Amino acid sequence: MESCRYMKPKIMTKRKSKKVNSIPKWKQGQVKTRRKSVNAKKSCFSLRALRIPTLSGTVRILLVCALLAAAVRYAGVPFVRSIAAHPVFNIRHVVVEGAQYLDSEKIIEKAGVELGANIHEIDVEAISETLEKTFAAEDFTVFRRLPNTMVISIRERRPVALLNMKTLVGVDENGVPLPHIGADMVESLPIITGIKTVSSLSDSTVKERLLKGLSMLGHIYEGAPSVYNRISEVDVSNMAKMGICLVDNGLEVIIGDSDWAKKIPVLDKVINEVTKRDEAVKAIDIRFGEKIYVRK
Repeated sequence: MESCRYMKPKIMTKRKSKKVNSIPKWKQGQVKTRRKSVNAKKSCFSLRALRIPTLSGTVRILLVCALLAAAVRYAGVPFVRSIAAHPVFNIRHVVVEGAQYLDSEKIIEKAGVELGANIHEIDVEAISETLEKTFAAEDFTVFRRLPNTMVISIRERRPVALLNMKTLVGVDENGVPLPHIGADMVESLPIITGIKTVSSLSDSTVKERLLKGLSMLGHIYEGAPSVYNRISEVDVSNMAKMGICLVDNGLEVIIGDSDWAKKIPVLDKVINEVTKRDEAVKAIDIRFGEKIYVRK
C-alpha cells in the first residue's frame, strides 16, 4: 500500500494589481509641464496678492502733505521747524536760468544769496524786486529747488536796435533802453540816430519818434527782409523825413512816417531799379507815392 504524501496546501494570495497608466507615454511629458505651469500661476498669484502697489507722483505729494499736517497737528510747529533747519537745506548752489545777454555772475552777486544759509530763510520776493530795479529785464522769478538750490529765472528783453548816443545802447521793441547791450552787437543790429541821451526819452515827443522808428523797422523786417538785412542806420530826428541808410552802398532811403503798407513791399524793387540806372545816386525819396525823387 502506497504511502500517502502529505501535500501542504497552497495559500492563495491576492496579487496587487498594477495601476495601468491610461495616459500614453508620449503625452505624459505634456501633462507634467501643465501641472508645473498651474503651480507657477498659483505662486505668482499669491505673490501679486502680497505685492504693495507703487505710488504715483501726485499720491506721494499728497502723502507728504498729510504727514506734514499730522506733524503740525500732533507734534507741533517746533517739530516742523526743526526739520526745516536741518543742514540738508543749507544752500549749496545758486543757478541763473534764461540769461542770454545779462551777466549771470553779476546777477548772483546782486542777489546776495549766501552759500550755507538755510534755504527756507531766503526772501525770494525781496530778491526779485532788487534784481528788477538793477537790471533791464522783463521779469525775474526767484524760487527754491529743494533741498539746496536757489534758482533765478530771467525773461530778458530782446534788443532790436542800438541807440547812437555817446556810446551805443541797446533798445527793445517797446523803446526800453538796455544798458548791458552795446557795441559788441553792432554787426547784427541797426543803429538809430536822432536820440541824444537816455534821459531825453522821458520827453513824450522824443519817445514817440523812437517808437515810430522801431515800428518802421518792424514793418521792413516783415515786408522787405532783404532790405532789413542791409540797414545800417535809421534816422528818427524828423518823423516826416524818417528813413534808412544801407550798409553796402551807403544809399539813403527816405520813407516818411505813413503809407508803409504800400511803400515797404516794393522797397527792394525800387532800390534795385534806381541803383541799376545810376550808381551815382546817393538818396532816394519815396514819400510821395508813385513819384520817386533821387539825389546825387
